[in-house]
Amino acid sequence: MLKLLILLTLFLISCGESTAVKESKSAISDNSAEPKSAQLFDGDISAKQNVEFSFSGLSYFEADVSSGYTFEIKKTPSTLAIDENTAEVSGYYEASGLFEGIYIQATSIADNSIILNSNEFSIAVNGDPLLTQAWHINNTGQRTYSSVRGTAGYDVNLLEVLNEGITGKGVKIAISDSGVEVNHDDLFDNQLKDEHRNYSIGSPYEGAPTPVDFHGTSVAGLTSAVAYNNFGSMGIAPGSKFAGFLFLADGVNQTAQQIIHQAQGDFDIFNYSYGDFITEDDRSLSSYLDQLSYQTLTEDKVYVKAAGNEYFKQSGGICASHNANFPYENESPHMIIVGALNADGHKSSYSNAGSNLWVTAPGGEDGETLGPSILTTDLRTCFKGLSSASSRSTNHFEYNHSLNLQCDYTALMNGTSASTPIVSGVIALMREVNSNLKMRDIKHILALTSVQVDPSFNLNYFGNDHWSSLPGLQGDYCDKDLNLDGHEYEQGWVENKATTGPGSDNGGFVFSNFYGFGLIDAKAAVDMAKTYTDYLPTQQSQTVSSGTLSLSIPNHSSNSNVNAGGRVDTLDITAGLFVESVQVDIQITHEMSGEMGVELTSPSGTKSILMNINNSFLFSEDQNLNIVLTSNAFYGEPSQGTWILKVIDGQTGEYSGTLTSWKLKVLGH
Repeated sequence: MLKLLILLTLFLISCGESTAVKESKSAISDNSAEPKSAQLFDGDISAKQNVEFSFSGLSYFEADVSSGYTFEIKKTPSTLAIDENTAEVSGYYEASGLFEGIYIQATSIADNSIILNSNEFSIAVNGDPLLTQAWHINNTGQRTYSSVRGTAGYDVNLLEVLNEGITGKGVKIAISDSGVEVNHDDLFDNQLKDEHRNYSIGSPYEGAPTPVDFHGTSVAGLTSAVAYNNFGSMGIAPGSKFAGFLFLADGVNQTAQQIIHQAQGDFDIFNYSYGDFITEDDRSLSSYLDQLSYQTLTEDKVYVKAAGNEYFKQSGGICASHNANFPYENESPHMIIVGALNADGHKSSYSNAGSNLWVTAPGGEDGETLGPSILTTDLRTCFKGLSSASSRSTNHFEYNHSLNLQCDYTALMNGTSASTPIVSGVIALMREVNSNLKMRDIKHILALTSVQVDPSFNLNYFGNDHWSSLPGLQGDYCDKDLNLDGHEYEQGWVENKATTGPGSDNGGFVFSNFYGFGLIDAKAAVDMAKTYTDYLPTQQSQTVSSGTLSLSIPNHSSNSNVNAGGRVDTLDITAGLFVESVQVDIQITHEMSGEMGVELTSPSGTKSILMNINNSFLFSEDQNLNIVLTSNAFYGEPSQGTWILKVIDGQTGEYSGTLTSWKLKVLGH
């Protein structure tokens, strides 16, 4: 979705799977319409939906029943309980509303015929009527208005954090996207009114981020939608504040200056829910990558970016996967790259895989027959956005639903566009409890606390039915086994040889190209952030180069597994670092560079597949490969020693290639 022209002009588009190829558009929404005021319930006791509360019931009795009585509460749901000895009432309500006519019955211990009833009282529970459908917050196996149920438990484990009153207070998030409808009922109170930007006007780009489509509004809802206002659902960090940037639109040239500018400002977190379709690496925006490095290492900025939604592609009878490493931004070790999970705990069908992923979060499927999407805010009224009168969805929530009569919400948001703001929201919660966390510390905590899912996904995953099992892909070529004799197309979960991680093998970190370090766990991450004091020391790096090479890369032979060994070269790292990330800058000449696969093995013996054979470069028919590939698979390992590069040709036939040079950069401390 990112198109680079020679004049440094980019056409970035957002990463929601709902609009696989989304064109830039002109503004379609008027942000001047006033939002509705929240209609809050008022009762004797105030509570919040799904948040535990307690109070003493003794004050509701006319008589003194503080001793000599046992107690029972009447006219209340099973989620509310009373201590029979003290009359302490505790529990929670799963739905919002005003619950009246509740009373407590006291029975004399000495004479159980003496029964006293308290005065009736009411409990006002303010919440969010669509929260029960937000499987990314609390997955109970609900459909979220799709035709397929999810599997309970695959969520970000947020409710306990909210129970503690942690909501992301004091944290500022920049939503660089297609604009945001900031007067949305569920967003208005959490906007940073004077900090929005409009890149369709001149510098300093100050102006309303009038949206060109639903995308930015849906993203903002996932980070910062207001909680407990009896509207819609809530954001992951409902106490955080956001500014919307109109950056992905007609009239925005996305010059190098604008790209750098939208990565600056008084914000804690920058959310980039966009990806690309390109299969080339552009070196002309190195100043942008330098800016990311400076702001993460010297300031407190955190950059969170979508891995992309192009995992499976078909063209001319060819099926191939796109790598999350391919866009120039995603190679930066100063970006947190996010993959998407569906409601069954598997990689979302579209989510790009890659060795540069850090974590995974819920992104859903199509919201219809493949499984639930993500519920969030949409453009208001039924004339625009995903939820509208013209919606062709079979999802009955999108139009004329009793809980969505004004079409202000959608249950069709998906993609790594959705998983990315969910991660941004969790980071906001971490920042609330520990404002000293810098990006590298946050990444470290996420690597330690994220949850391994889908533990056996590699078993037969890349066999003969891999592509044909995915939606919309069919044909003889797509039924091919992706593995070669003597070569696996992709690995499963790999535990590395670190000594400080959560794994079983002397503390290794467990990593996969599908999920990074796993599904983000808000409760575990926030708990670790509260007491975290072992801040990472200054980052160091070492770069070594092969110089000019002329190493031929043998074609794969279908009759032998010999050539699956490819071409091997080595480089030595002398610095003794705790590895944080590794980058390979590689140049290959080849008539069809999409046939190439690249692997790297550490001195400790851990192998990372940086680029799969027979990848999406096949579609562009590029003749040469000149790219930086980043891997997080070696996190925590010692850097010193010999690193082994392997380049593999995944096809038989007339094309052959040459490895002409490569560099190895290790970042760590």
